[in-house]
Amino acid sequence: MEIKNLVDLKAAILELQDRELREKQQLMRNFHGFTESMKPMNLIKSTYNKVKETPGITGTVLKAAAGVGVGLLSKKLLLGKSPGFIRKMIGSAIQMGVTGLVAKKSNTIQSSGAQILKNLFRSKVKDHIRQV
Repeated sequence: MEIKNLVDLKAAILELQDRELREKQQLMRNFHGFTESMKPMNLIKSTYNKVKETPGITGTVLKAAAGVGVGLLSKKLLLGKSPGFIRKMIGSAIQMGVTGLVAKKSNTIQSSGAQILKNLFRSKVKDHIRQV
């Protein structure tokens, strides 16, 4: 816009003020959206959704989570609260070993566990039928 007189100058000023207001509002909306996305719960949700959408990664994440959970559980069951440095090191080694084993052999463990449960429940049903 070419400014030739006072009326053009005032129009240009109004246009720039309007533009500044729109850009400021857009900046505030962007900032609000950013702060909302950085809240811990929203970060967890967005990460979960990304993992869920990625093919093949869900099973890997579940296997890793199961491995870590079983590793922590085995460390607690075997050592309890370990006051000594050596016991803590042994506990960490056991935890890492069990975690790796469960993560690598999760399919085998799952099928074996399912078979054991099936046999347990089948024998209880047979015992119950025999008693009747």
